[in-house]
Amino acid sequence: MLVELCHGGILANVVSFDRGLPVVVYEPYCVSPDEVFNMVRKGYIEYYGEKPDWDLLFSWKTTIPTILRAADNYPVIIEYPILGGLERVDYIIVGKKKALIIEAKSWIGEYRRVGRYFICSDPLGLTRLDPCYQLENYVAKFKYLHSAGSKLDFQGLVFTYGFKYVNGCYIVKDQDRLTRIINSLGNPGGYIEVDYIVNGRFQISKTLVEYIRDNKEKLLENAIKALVGGGYGLTEKQLLIVEKVLESLENGEDKAYIIRGVSGSGKTLVALTLFFEALSKGYRVLLTYKNNRLLNTLRRALGKISGFILFYSTGPQGRYRGVAERNFPVDKYGKLDLVIYDEAQRMTRENIELSMIRSRVKIYLYDDEQVLIGYEEGICENFTKAAGEQGIKYSLYELPKPVRIPESYLETIRNLLTRGVFEPGFKGIDFRIYDDIVEMINDLRKKYREGYRIALVASFTETPGNKENRRAPDNLRIGYPLCMKYRGGRCIKYSDLDIYRDTGLEIYWLMDEKEEYPRYWMGLLDPLKYCASVYGAQGFEAEYVGVIWGRDLVWRNSRWEVNPDVITDYVGGKDSLKQIARRDKNRAYKLLVNRYIILLTRGTKGTYVFFEDNETREYIKSFIW
Repeated sequence: MLVELCHGGILANVVSFDRGLPVVVYEPYCVSPDEVFNMVRKGYIEYYGEKPDWDLLFSWKTTIPTILRAADNYPVIIEYPILGGLERVDYIIVGKKKALIIEAKSWIGEYRRVGRYFICSDPLGLTRLDPCYQLENYVAKFKYLHSAGSKLDFQGLVFTYGFKYVNGCYIVKDQDRLTRIINSLGNPGGYIEVDYIVNGRFQISKTLVEYIRDNKEKLLENAIKALVGGGYGLTEKQLLIVEKVLESLENGEDKAYIIRGVSGSGKTLVALTLFFEALSKGYRVLLTYKNNRLLNTLRRALGKISGFILFYSTGPQGRYRGVAERNFPVDKYGKLDLVIYDEAQRMTRENIELSMIRSRVKIYLYDDEQVLIGYEEGICENFTKAAGEQGIKYSLYELPKPVRIPESYLETIRNLLTRGVFEPGFKGIDFRIYDDIVEMINDLRKKYREGYRIALVASFTETPGNKENRRAPDNLRIGYPLCMKYRGGRCIKYSDLDIYRDTGLEIYWLMDEKEEYPRYWMGLLDPLKYCASVYGAQGFEAEYVGVIWGRDLVWRNSRWEVNPDVITDYVGGKDSLKQIARRDKNRAYKLLVNRYIILLTRGTKGTYVFFEDNETREYIKSFIW
C-alpha cells in the first residue's frame, strides 16, 4: 500500500510491507503523524488479525510524533516484526551506513526492578520486561543474525516518555537529545538501505548446540547475558519462566513447572538457559533426556560439564537407571535442587511419578504433538495429576507460538496432516516439492556449498537400519534395492520400492547415537550421505532440510490412510508404530501426524520434500500448481 502524505509539493511515501507490518516512512518531515498512526494501527490489524490494545495505541499516539520530528529526513521503520511476530522492534532509524534501533516506552509512573529482567510500576503493580533487555536483544539479533548486519552498523537506545527509570543501557528522555543522536548517524539512508532491512532475513549462523559449544565459559558466568549478546535472547514469556524457576530455587520451594511448547517454540533454549543459570549459582542441577542422540550431542558440545546431562529413562537396556526410573542411584547424586526434563512428552506415567521426588524444583518441557510411541504419556493431565497426588505445588505455562519457524507455516503443516488441505500462502519458509529425488539432493548440495546448514530426514519406512553393519543392505535408506529384512548375512525380504533404481544414490541411515549423530548435527559429516529418522530429528534443526515422505501415510479416497506394510519402526516393541499400525490404524495415524510435523518443521529457512508415493505427491502439488 502506498499513501502520498506530502506537503508543499514534496513527495513523501509511507509504505506497509508483508501483510501490513512494518510501516516505513521515507521522509518524516512532511507527513502527518495522525496518518502514520492510522496506518500503523491498520497494519497491525492486517498482520495479526486482531485490534491492538489500548496500551499499544497510547504508545503509538505519544511516540510517533516525537520520533518523526526527531528523525526529520531519515527513513523510519515502525513496528518491525521478528520471531514470526512474537516480538516487534518499535522504531529503526536508517542512515547510509548506520541504523538506530529505538525501544520506545510511554509508560506512566515510576518503575522498580523485580528480579533481574523485569520491572514493576508503583502503585499499579504492572510487571513488564526490562526495556534494556529488549534493546540488547534486538540490537544483537540485527548485528549478528540479520542479513542487514553486514551492510549497516546497528546501534540502539531506549526512549522513555512519561516514566522514570535508570539502567545500564542508553536511555534518552527528550526530543532534542534524540535528534542529536539521530543526526550523528551521518547521511540519511534511502530505498536501498531500507530494503536491506525490510526485505532482509534473520540468518542463524550457528545452531544452538554450536553456540553453546563455543561459549560455554560465558554461559556458566551468566547464561542469559551470554545468550542475548549472541542474538539468542529469550522472548518475554520464555524469560518470565526462567525468572520464576530461579525464584523457586532461591526460596527453597518444592514445586513443579509444567511447560507446553509447540514445535520450534524454544523449549530446549529455555532448558539450557535454566541449566546454565542454576549451575552458575551453585545449585545441584541435572538436564535430562530420553533421546540419546540429542543427549550425546549436548554432552559432546559441553565437555567438562557433560556429566550433569543424564537420561531420565533408559528402559530395560539401561536397567531402568534413568533419573525418573526406579533404579536411579539416588545416593550418588544426593538431594537435587533442580531437574529439567526436556522432551517430557516421552515420559511414562511411572516416569512422571518418580520424577516428582527426585528434586525440589522440577521442570517438564513437553509437546503433546511430538508423542512418537504408544507408551509415551507426557501430557498435561498426567503431570498435574502426579503433582496433585503427591501434594506438590505446580504452575502451568505455554509457549504457543514457534520462534524458529513462521507460525503460518506450522499451521499449514497441521492443516495438511489433519484436514488434507494445503494452503501455500505462508511466508518465511522456502517450501518445495520435488518429482525427482536427484534434483532435490542437488539443490540441497548447492545450499551446502553456499555455507548453509543442511540435513536429510526420512520416514522410518522401507528399511529398519542396522547398528552393527552400517553398510549392510538394511541400513540403506535411499538407493536400490532396499532391504526390509536382513538375516544371516543376506537379505531375505526386499522392498518393492524401485524409484531409486537408476539414481545412483546410496544414502544410509544414521545409527550410531554416540558418534555419528553428534557429528552430523554439529556439521562434521557430509549431510547428504546420511539421513536421520524422526528419533534423530527431534530436538535438532538446520537451515534447509530435505524430507523423504514415505509410503506409511498416503492420500487415498479423499483421506489419509496408514500403510503398515512399509513401516519398519519397531522401537517400543508391542507399542511400536509398526505394531500399532497393524491393530489400530486410527492411533497409528495420530502418531504419524506427530512424526511428520516434526520432520517438516526442522528447517528454519527451507523445507524440500520428496514423496515416495506418487499419488500423494500429485494431490499436494494440486494445491500449488
